[in-house]
Amino acid sequence: MNKLIRQYWRVILGVALGTTAFTVMQMQLHGSNEESIRFLIRWTAKMSVVCFSLAFGISSVFHFFKNDLTAWIFNYRPHLGLAFAVFHTFHLVFLVILQTHIHPVFTLAKTSSLIGGGIAYGLMYLMVITTFYKGKTMMRPGTWRILHLIGGYWIWAVFFRSYFKQVFLQDKGYLLFILISLVLVFRILRFFFREKDTMPVSDSSH
Repeated sequence: MNKLIRQYWRVILGVALGTTAFTVMQMQLHGSNEESIRFLIRWTAKMSVVCFSLAFGISSVFHFFKNDLTAWIFNYRPHLGLAFAVFHTFHLVFLVILQTHIHPVFTLAKTSSLIGGGIAYGLMYLMVITTFYKGKTMMRPGTWRILHLIGGYWIWAVFFRSYFKQVFLQDKGYLLFILISLVLVFRILRFFFREKDTMPVSDSSH
């Protein structure tokens, strides 16, 4: 268990340091202007979607495509979930910088969007806390599963809404929209084609 916790912290620190280094490089090359901040907002959003989609969708993908790659991704779902949380935290930081120094992005946003996004962040951090062993033991297994299920679908819905708007209003973001859509497709298919399959050994399940 201690080894697993060390792995989790290495993921958190590694992604945080890597994102920090990437941010510094971006600022050095292009300056700390609005264009750079918006680029970092978009980049962290993309990384968040990829990590989240892999963590939330891999169990359903593995149900239909059992191979070494899907088994490996399945076993590292918690790590991908933590990487997603770090990227998305940086995403929030850049949004706050944009709001306070450049453009009132939160002020101009709809109240429904702010509430939906705020709940998503709250659920995300609860899921992070309960990914660690001590946090997980603070609640019953059934409650833990409900939290991660509701949190996963809520975050999915926020991402889907965001990229749906990008595709149909701004004519961009097609690949990430397809990725986030496939997550739901596979989860629905898994629901209708349930069978008792043998999952690879995993330290956590979402």
